[in-house]
Amino acid sequence: MSTESPAKPPLKPAAKPARPPLGGIGIGGLGADDVDPIRQYGLSKGFLPTETEPSAAPSHPQAPTPQPQPAPAPTIVRPAPTRPWQAMLPDYLVEELRQAAAREGTAQKVIVLKALRQAGFRIDDIDLQDLRRR
Repeated sequence: MSTESPAKPPLKPAAKPARPPLGGIGIGGLGADDVDPIRQYGLSKGFLPTETEPSAAPSHPQAPTPQPQPAPAPTIVRPAPTRPWQAMLPDYLVEELRQAAAREGTAQKVIVLKALRQAGFRIDDIDLQDLRRR
């Protein structure tokens, strides 16, 4: 009886699938028609649009065509820019804030902003929304 094992054929590396072309929209076979599905997907996920629709170029530049009046773009209200701010608070107060936030299903920041508003500080309604929980 021989202790030699049968020779194994060498393994071939698996062929990699072809990669799609790199680039942006309108490059490498992607047309401008791909913008609409991407925009619709973003809107369905609750993303806010960042720009308006580009106007289409007229097909016959010699013949002037009346341009329809574009509908006014909806005004999008965004929260104010923020910056970090730190405060040293007593342990019991931090615990009460944590419990109140859990009870209300919101962030501690929202509770503090509501208290500041009641104290007379200007706090816009959009800034009172907890944007992590929609």
